[in-house]
Amino acid sequence: MENETPHIRAVIYARVSTKEQADGKPSVPDQIAQCKKTIIDHGWELVAEPFTDDVSGHLTDERVGLQDMLAEARLGKFDLVIVKDFDRFARNRTYAGQIRDQLKKMFIQTYSLSTSVEPKAPKDYDPLDDDLGLMVEGVSDTMAEIERNKIRRRMSMGKVAVAKSGRIPNNVPYGYKILRSLDDKGKVHRKVEINEEQAKVVQRIYNDFSRGKGKRAIAFDLIQDNISSPKNGRWTAHTVQYILTNRTYTGKVMWGWRHADYKISKQRQIRGHDGIMVDGEHTPIIDEPLFESVQNEKKIRGNSYKGRAEQSHGLLTGIAKCIRCGSGVTSVRRNIKNSKRNPNWNDVETYTYLCSGHKYSNICQSRVMSASKLEGTVLDQIKSLLNNSSIRDKLIYNKQVRLTDTFTDDLEQAERKLKEIPIKTKKQQEAYEAGLITLEEYGLAMSRLREDQNKYHAVTVGSQTKVSELNKRKLELDKFLESLTDFDTLWAESNLAEKKHFLRTIIKEIRAGNGKVEIDYRF
Repeated sequence: MENETPHIRAVIYARVSTKEQADGKPSVPDQIAQCKKTIIDHGWELVAEPFTDDVSGHLTDERVGLQDMLAEARLGKFDLVIVKDFDRFARNRTYAGQIRDQLKKMFIQTYSLSTSVEPKAPKDYDPLDDDLGLMVEGVSDTMAEIERNKIRRRMSMGKVAVAKSGRIPNNVPYGYKILRSLDDKGKVHRKVEINEEQAKVVQRIYNDFSRGKGKRAIAFDLIQDNISSPKNGRWTAHTVQYILTNRTYTGKVMWGWRHADYKISKQRQIRGHDGIMVDGEHTPIIDEPLFESVQNEKKIRGNSYKGRAEQSHGLLTGIAKCIRCGSGVTSVRRNIKNSKRNPNWNDVETYTYLCSGHKYSNICQSRVMSASKLEGTVLDQIKSLLNNSSIRDKLIYNKQVRLTDTFTDDLEQAERKLKEIPIKTKKQQEAYEAGLITLEEYGLAMSRLREDQNKYHAVTVGSQTKVSELNKRKLELDKFLESLTDFDTLWAESNLAEKKHFLRTIIKEIRAGNGKVEIDYRF
């Protein structure tokens, strides 16, 4: 008979998250009750206990009820899934569509109570011949996605408000702990305090790095000392790097600077979407000068203090280059067996710097210079800064910041011309008002005065910038020279890591080879 109700084996899937419960969404029992009533009304057969989940909609892999339902579907145990809304599968359109596609490939239909389309008999159902169902699903998915975005906006706005008030809106970093308390009205209050034990580790990391120790070495030392990592895992260079760049430790609250999706985060930054950074209510663990010093140190080290350069026994590995081809240099240890030539002679161990680009270029020689000669020359030049005024001047008045002989005259002339602009402007205004010049002449005169003002203003600003840069370089050099007062003692008492750190702090690059040594300083 044409009007005979087809036999359809049905199951129920219900889900609700904690957030949805708070927003008044139907509970799991309510969803199940409504779905069971629909099954009875249509005369379908409920063939299994309802599949349920109490977790966020985007965590599809972590939903036991959903995964159990899909497993039963693969065994062909039912023909139809009943849900309160299509977004019970997932609020995200992509995730929801993927789940329904899996069911359709097994010729299983989905029935939503809120946007119902009557299912076909199992023997007549073809996923490729279900245009109406596809349209309804599309509209439902779009509405669910809009609702999901609304929820995310509300959550984001709430966290932004918390951040702007100086409170950390998310989980606190390693070194802090959260204390929660209830007031008389039962409201939960959240307070961030320092975890004293972890804070000492954070301070140790900053101090070790500022003294020249690398991120890998710091992580290794923490492992050796059996110190627990932030997530009770293993300390890594990446973990140390995160701590060294987290401005929260200086008492700041930052929000909106990082995002889960790197591509979205990158596009936001390109378009100037900056996050929030305000003074926080929590107590700092690291003071601002130390934090800035570490950030500057990270820039100085750059690629010259990574991997093999950090582990190398060569003092200048990472900052020394071959003067012939520009390739980096490597330090090689050589054992000279003098005893083989003469039993009375001692064997000698020497170090030599070799051009790393030699194996890629036939035109470059292998040997750059002996370690004793290159390192000795560099140290001699550094010590010569104490007494050589011409070298100090060369460091200060470099090609980027050089004052010409006419610098003072140009600056004085520009300042004098700027003072004359308002006087000339007033004269032109008076001439126009007296009818001595036309409006066109007045306009041309004002245009020329604005051009002169911009030109002389640029001269004065540029000159002031040069003076500021020169003063800064002089202060940096004076500070450095002051630290070299007892250089020999300082150098003798330093270990290899500290010596490397010191050289990389003051030297940008060394070019060596063919008996020559050229040094570019950072100040």
